[in-house]
Amino acid sequence: MNKMGKAVLIGAEDEENLAIRYLAAVLDDAGHQVKVVPCSRYEDFPKAINEVKQFDPDLVGVSMAFQSLATIFFAVIRRIKEIKPEVHLTVGGHFPSFEYEKILETVPVDSVIRFEGEKPILMLINALLNKEDFKNIPNLVYPLPDGSINKNHCRREFPDLELIPFPLRNKKPHVRLGERFATLVTSRGCFHSKCLYCCIGTFHSPKKGLKYALRTPENVAREMGELYHQKKVRLFQFHDDNFLLPSPSQSLARVDSLKTALQDEKVEVDDIAIIIKTRPDALSEDLASSLVELGTVGIFLGVENASDSGLRALGRGSTRDDIHTSLEILERHDVALTFNLLIFHPRATLNEINENIYFMNNNLDKAFDFGRAEIVAGSPLEKLVKRKGLLRGKWPQWDYCIEDPAVEKMFRINALTFYRENSSYPELSHQLIALSYRAQLLKRFYPGKKSQKLRTETRDLIMKSNDFTLKNLLQIYGIVGDPEIEEEVNLLYKKMEGFYGESIKEADRLSHRMLRFQVVERKFRDHGVQDYFQNSDTMARIFRI
Repeated sequence: MNKMGKAVLIGAEDEENLAIRYLAAVLDDAGHQVKVVPCSRYEDFPKAINEVKQFDPDLVGVSMAFQSLATIFFAVIRRIKEIKPEVHLTVGGHFPSFEYEKILETVPVDSVIRFEGEKPILMLINALLNKEDFKNIPNLVYPLPDGSINKNHCRREFPDLELIPFPLRNKKPHVRLGERFATLVTSRGCFHSKCLYCCIGTFHSPKKGLKYALRTPENVAREMGELYHQKKVRLFQFHDDNFLLPSPSQSLARVDSLKTALQDEKVEVDDIAIIIKTRPDALSEDLASSLVELGTVGIFLGVENASDSGLRALGRGSTRDDIHTSLEILERHDVALTFNLLIFHPRATLNEINENIYFMNNNLDKAFDFGRAEIVAGSPLEKLVKRKGLLRGKWPQWDYCIEDPAVEKMFRINALTFYRENSSYPELSHQLIALSYRAQLLKRFYPGKKSQKLRTETRDLIMKSNDFTLKNLLQIYGIVGDPEIEEEVNLLYKKMEGFYGESIKEADRLSHRMLRFQVVERKFRDHGVQDYFQNSDTMARIFRI
């Protein structure tokens, strides 16, 4: 009989980190004690170290899915090994799955779990407690006494998603956009798996057959039902790489089955809201209607680039016509639409950027972000920039040059203005996306005069901010040909910081008003007089809404 042990799992967690919470659920289900410790920034470092000291685990697992946070996790790992050198420390996630050799050389980890970790981590803690050999643990990589690295066999199939316990959640649910909130995944992998900047295809390349696996709608509904009934969760965000399937007809059948399964679980579909991610070529009119009926209030649409040449260069497999068709469909349905544009990539041209700016100008009422396709380990982009000699910087946070010198110069100006260290633009763009979803959420849960007013104010702030962003992007475009631009760039940055700083304050005020509205509206609804609050100017003044 296996002994029972203790494990600490550390990972970034601004929202629930399902990667480590699935691992925690497997360990907990087997009888081991588990503690999940969030660590997303250096400020979280002391608490993470203290949790390891106090819990005294047999195993510490560090999730390193985000390559951008590698230096933080390296520091955490070194400190844990200083205070508790005897503990077995393993790391996992997308980044270590590909960079395990460099990680083993750089930091004192005892093993690396590549690819999916549910079965390996359970086998690993059991082997540690029972002093068994590691040789039969799939996906495990570990150093041998002679300094060589042993690579165990990799599983060549997806785990049975129906058999994995639901993620281990906190006793109190997270709150997001003013509502009780949970993240979920209904699948693993991606049916497309060819995007230049993404490592998902490579991550699942050892597997035979399809590059994605699905949970049944009934299994998903059961998890949602538990969250809805036991934790009163009403807002669900799906983090699937693609919530929808390769064809709209397949997706429609799946969404309709999920609705039926939710009804069987006694989940009131009118009482929940959903946010999803999807590709533009995955939508149809009937499917959009069904998604709205399911409770979808927000869709993050995988536009990525608004030019056909950019889409081809990024390996998206969709076209500009797909994007315009999906936008037209979603305009006819009541849903908040947001997107991201990767206007900078190794083969980007000024003509492409022109097309993307034109696209932004036609969609000023939508919250969006823009930037560069960044390198992640295992991605086709990483291989491309290495092959072409464009790679710059230092591992693990690589940089690269864009082939067209004018576009490269434009990107560097962009990095000194929109994305300079501590710039306000990234924070504002994320806030506007959240406000877009929240305004639609208010309309769904609390329809009336005041929720519509807040929605209108949100749209006005998004349009004002996007208009300013576009004008400054055009100004950057215009100075690319100038030989001396340092002073102009600094003046531009100061102007942008002033505007974005004030816009963040405005977004904060609007978010706080939305929260007050939600709290007060719920109280009035509890007393059956919500119409009075929605239509009373006096109540609006009293509660500062």
